[in-house]
Amino acid sequence: LITFGTAIVLLVGSLFLIPSIGVSFMPADEEKQIIVTYTPAPGELKEDIEKETEKVEKYLMDKDDVETVQYTLGENMMSGMMGGSSNSALFYVLYDEDTENFGAKKEKIIKYLTNLDSPGTWKQQEFTSTSSNETTLYVYGNTQKDIEPVINDIQNIMKKNKQLKDVDTSLSDAYEQYTLVTDQKKLSELGLTAAQVGMSIANSNKDDALTTIKKDGEEVKVYVETEEKTFEDKKDLENTKITSPMGMEIPLKEVVKIEEGKASDTISRRDGKIYADVSATIKSDDVAAVTKEVQKEVEKLDLPASVTVDYGGVTEDIQESFTQLGIAMLAAIAIVYFVLVVTFHGGLAPIAILFSLPFTVIGALVGLFIAGETISVSAMMGVLMLIGIVVTNAIVLVDRVIKNEESGLSTREALLEAGSTRLRPILMTALATIGALIPLAIGAEGSGLISQGLGITVIGGLVSSTLLTLVIVPVVYEVIMKIGKKKKKAAK
Repeated sequence: LITFGTAIVLLVGSLFLIPSIGVSFMPADEEKQIIVTYTPAPGELKEDIEKETEKVEKYLMDKDDVETVQYTLGENMMSGMMGGSSNSALFYVLYDEDTENFGAKKEKIIKYLTNLDSPGTWKQQEFTSTSSNETTLYVYGNTQKDIEPVINDIQNIMKKNKQLKDVDTSLSDAYEQYTLVTDQKKLSELGLTAAQVGMSIANSNKDDALTTIKKDGEEVKVYVETEEKTFEDKKDLENTKITSPMGMEIPLKEVVKIEEGKASDTISRRDGKIYADVSATIKSDDVAAVTKEVQKEVEKLDLPASVTVDYGGVTEDIQESFTQLGIAMLAAIAIVYFVLVVTFHGGLAPIAILFSLPFTVIGALVGLFIAGETISVSAMMGVLMLIGIVVTNAIVLVDRVIKNEESGLSTREALLEAGSTRLRPILMTALATIGALIPLAIGAEGSGLISQGLGITVIGGLVSSTLLTLVIVPVVYEVIMKIGKKKKKAAK
């Protein structure tokens, strides 16, 4: 009881490390590169965009340790993936591998870009070999007016959170819009209709053909081209003259009311509802904790009945991936138990073997805590691998115990003999596996980010499970066998 109780205390104690370890989708990427995009303001001319981006290109090229600067202007596959428009710009900056204090240099460049007095928006992109730490909230409603206040509230919440950066919303790319509300009574008095007013404004930039000439047997229309008329501001639009059927020229402001507003350049719909999103990059490694903080603040908002909020980005990735891996673990345990029942011709010995699995968590969590890694998809994959490795060691021990019992030894004697004879092969198997995983765990050159988290988890879990397999499995096996024998005697 003391042995088993100590193991349980260690298991429960290791679970308290989870808040300190944190949860993320993938470990942070250490590649020394920066990817930034420039999204032009609605209506910004390509010539102005080129001037803006050329200035930034020169700034980046003058930086020490910068190895490559790749600059793309216009829509291509990469800018499309980054959410860029047809005139968006993308900069890929690659630093020398030996660059020191890369984090500080990266932040300096991002700060320079965000402080530029540019009409458009500069934004850092976390486009790496792993998923970015970008969290997104989707706001759904019946109209854009319904979701705009909620989007603004969520945006303010995210901007106040010090663990978030690059807060942006899909509503930020909006045009200035003038809505013309006609006065039907005045229009009737002047013999005009709303359609005629609209056509008069549209036709103010059009000229009728002056004449036609024949060229090579074909009629060609001749136009006199004048400078295109544009409306500089609301007052200019209000003073535009329209002509009534009676030949009177009337200022537009006498027959319409002009309302100012903004309109998004895109309208997104899903399941029949209009939606917009607010996104931000999480600076902390503990993605789950930061997301929980944001969710807590969003839940305090008094949302209209027609508006709902949904979560996406890395939060959705974590939930989906962890759920799938959890199901895979349960399936693996069920398959292992079925195979063991068939092999050992009973269900008691397999239960003792599977008792070694929970204690892998102790070493896995302690290993992640010491290494400063988070509980990520790679760590969960490591736990999935441990199911097969740990069970193998327990099988080696229990199989020897069963053979000893069949040869006439008592359960206690069989356990003592198996422990002494199987100690060496169990330790050799564990040490060989640990040795093979050390290069991955320390992040040696050529090992990916996924491999590093996986290696740490497997090594930690293997250390704790190997030590406890030699103690917990024999204790559980003896207790289970005693219960089984008592039931058989009671049945007789």
